[in-house]
This record gives sequence, C-alpha cells and structure tokens, in this order.
Amino acid sequence: MCGLAGVILGRKRRQPHELLAIRSAFTGLLLLNQRRGHHATGVAVLRRDGSAAVFKRPVTASNLIQADDYWQALRLDDSVTVILGHTRFRTRGSERNNSNNHPLVVGPSAEAAGGAPNARSVIYGTHNGTVLNADELFRKFRLPRAAEVDSEILFRMVRRAKNDAEFKSMLALCVGSTSAAWVRGDKPERLRLLKGDMPLDAAYAPRLDAVFYASEAWMLRSVLARQAHWVIGLDAFTLSTFDASSLLDFTQQDVFFLSPSAMLASTP
Repeated sequence: MCGLAGVILGRKRRQPHELLAIRSAFTGLLLLNQRRGHHATGVAVLRRDGSAAVFKRPVTASNLIQADDYWQALRLDDSVTVILGHTRFRTRGSERNNSNNHPLVVGPSAEAAGGAPNARSVIYGTHNGTVLNADELFRKFRLPRAAEVDSEILFRMVRRAKNDAEFKSMLALCVGSTSAAWVRGDKPERLRLLKGDMPLDAAYAPRLDAVFYASEAWMLRSVLARQAHWVIGLDAFTLSTFDASSLLDFTQQDVFFLSPSAMLASTP
C-alpha cells in the first residue's frame, strides 16, 4: 500500500496567496498519505518548458517536508503545471536505493532528468499497487530497467507505446493491483490518472483553478475544507486525462488488466 497525492494547475495568473494555498494543500495531502507509506517519500514539480524538480528520500513525509530541498522544489510560480507526490510502503526493492523511490523518472537520461530543460522524453510517474508479472513483461517487451521495483514497468510501457491504444494493449497483460499518476516531459501540461482496483479520488477547486488528487477522498475533504470544491468522478478501471488549458474538459477511457481482487470477486 502506497499513497498518491498531486495537483494540476490550470492556466491562470495567480496571486502569491493562491500559490501558497496550493503548496499548503499539496503538502497536507502528502502528510495525510504518510499513513499509507512510511518507507520513502518524494515529489516532482513540472514546468511548462518540460523541466522538473525531483526530490525524494527514504524518509517519512513528515521528515521530508523539514528539508530545505523540499521547499526549494515547491517554489511555485505561474510556470508550474503539475506536482506529483508519493509515500512509499516498501514491497520490492530497498528504499535505500533512491532509484526505487517515487516519483520514478523513466527516460534515456533518467539520472540527469531532475531539472534538465531538454529532458523531454522523460516520464515522471507514481504508482500504488503491485505488478506481479513485471519481470516477465520487461523480458517480453525488451524494455530497459533502472530500478528494482515492479512499478517501473508501467512507465516503461507508457514511454514505449506510440499511443493510448498501444499502451492499453500492453497494460492488459499486467497482473496485479494498480492506480497511478504520470506526466511526460514533452507534455508537461497534461496529467494522466490511471484508477484501476486501488483507491484514487480527485476534486476541483475553482478559485484556485486546480485539480487535486489523493489516494483517499477524506484527504481531499480535509485539505480543501476551506476551499470551495467539488468531487470529480474517477471510475475504477479508467484512464483520465487532464489538460491545464481546460481542467474540467477531462477525458476518461476504459482500461483493463488482470486484477486478483476482480478475479476473486467473479469466482462463483
């Protein structure tokens, strides 16, 4: 069990107090998700030029936010498009190897991607769940591997696929439990939310023109209690696409993979 938290900002000129409200709400979501994962915590802040600030460590969320580098990464301005957050409960791969911690950075120069303006073919991703046949899929698709975690297979498939149809056909071969969020460096104003059989909820705050997401709905209600907002329906086994140009015009398409919980539920 891991925790997902994040926000996509619409195209709006924001006052300093609005940027502070977004930063505070995101940090609140990260802290609330600590109960879902305490082995490691990380964030990625994307900007319109495709650059990203990535900060992750093998510590709890409450420890991460005490670091100056955390607040440096979360120095928000109107160029920021998406913030990804993750709290990790270790299953496979030591948290001491920071490559195993999320957000995962998948690309040709992953090690140098944090903040490199030309790192446009990089995928920044967070995942909650387990892909049981990840090793088999790495071999089947002949995909490179930089970490030990099974989560990496999802974002390698995202990067390999030429379009959504090809990605969905690859995803259909996965066995396990999954919800995920990711952004491509070449499309920094587009957030993809994959809600499978693991929890994931979203809400829109109109005054901030921002969509927040978290692993549990009560977390959103808590951090947005003083903000007018409404819930966005994320159906199970769907891939939602949010674009900063018009946040409420998001699209949603069905996806499929072999979920043990779904298979058990269908067993007579």
